[in-house]
Amino acid sequence: MDTPLPSTLLEAEIAALRQQLATLRFDLAGKDWLTVEEAAHYCGVSASQFNAKAPECGLEPRSFMGKKLYEKAALYRSISDAKEWTPRRLTGSTSVPKSPEMAAAMAKLASYEKRRGKTEARPEEAPTGAAKGRRKGAS
Repeated sequence: MDTPLPSTLLEAEIAALRQQLATLRFDLAGKDWLTVEEAAHYCGVSASQFNAKAPECGLEPRSFMGKKLYEKAALYRSISDAKEWTPRRLTGSTSVPKSPEMAAAMAKLASYEKRRGKTEARPEEAPTGAAKGRRKGAS
């Protein structure tokens, strides 16, 4: 008896099968003119997005035998002429938020490095509890 798969695994499996089906269904080799579905597949977008954005890209379809056809070379040109992809820039603060535990751990590390002679002491760092105890005993 098969055990049911979690829905996320099923969704991933369905997406993979759809991609394989699309690859088999759209054999674009040797075609100069593409239907809306084929053109959308060639451009890597959905048919609805292709229909909405094609005029903005200067893509003009031809009507032939009741089909809306796009020239494959025009699609290629449009993709080639598009601006290069730029990753989104982070707009938030660049400082890393510190929890009290993280601040204490960093202070301990700085104290250890100071004892080992690796770095200079930073004025904003307070001495650790052990260092405070030694001072009291020394007075």
